[in-house]
Amino acid sequence: MASLPTTPDPRPISAEPDELRRATPHWLEVWNAFRLSIVALVSLGVLLLLAFAAAFAPWLAPYSPTEVNPMDILQGPSGLHWWGTDDLGRDIYSGALYGLRISMTVGAMAGLVAALLGTVIGALAGFLGGWIDALLMRFTDFVLTIPVLFLALVLIPVFGSSRLIVILVIGGLAWPSIARLVRAEFLKLRSEAFVEAARGYGARRFKLIFSEILPNTFDLVLVATALQIPAAILIEAGLSFLGVGDPEPRSLGLMLKDAYGLLGLAWWSAVFPGLVLSALAISLNLVADAFNDAVRGHE
Repeated sequence: MASLPTTPDPRPISAEPDELRRATPHWLEVWNAFRLSIVALVSLGVLLLLAFAAAFAPWLAPYSPTEVNPMDILQGPSGLHWWGTDDLGRDIYSGALYGLRISMTVGAMAGLVAALLGTVIGALAGFLGGWIDALLMRFTDFVLTIPVLFLALVLIPVFGSSRLIVILVIGGLAWPSIARLVRAEFLKLRSEAFVEAARGYGARRFKLIFSEILPNTFDLVLVATALQIPAAILIEAGLSFLGVGDPEPRSLGLMLKDAYGLLGLAWWSAVFPGLVLSALAISLNLVADAFNDAVRGHE
């Protein structure tokens, strides 16, 4: 008896796990890995809350951060002044909101400067190789040996203490770690098949660097930049505490400097700005670390 032909199974054939993973956008894979960490999600929530407060400081602050009121000098936390006042009668809560804005701006812009310098130097060193690589890496190693805070204390009084100078100095000293990371990635990618194919089609060096290889280093550059931002914020706070930097408007570091001599009389003048600065630095570090783990887990 002849066997009957088998009919195809009407159920759809499920995709293999590897095929599904390849079909998932890379950024979504990174986000899915990132959100598995409760600490990362809580830190991201704190960071977003701080960013919201900084962005809307003019509307959230009940007073001007520079408003001096001799009648309210060293007032403790109350309904009128939630975080108290300083030795000039300035509202601590309002000052902290504006100080947070300054600190986040300086950190983000300094991180951007470091990312631009580090990416360009690392890309040129890794792609060109030879004596150019050796020269750029020796210069990078030299900059790495210099304490950033110490050199900033030397350079800022020379070039000026404006906010722009502070950003350029901090960012201009924070790029070496990014450059080394980009160089290592370029050394790995410059001999890949897609680069050789582009070279075979006549692509010039500029196109190979910025169109073929550099986009594949974006995740690592973003992670390295995110790790530099909290360091830049703390360096700016340290410079302000030491009296170097633009005094107006006050950053969180300058508020801590002004409150240093008042700890015995008005603890709130240092505690609340210090808590805001700590929350900002810690949340940024935890988010950057979690993002780094997520990216490296999906390379």
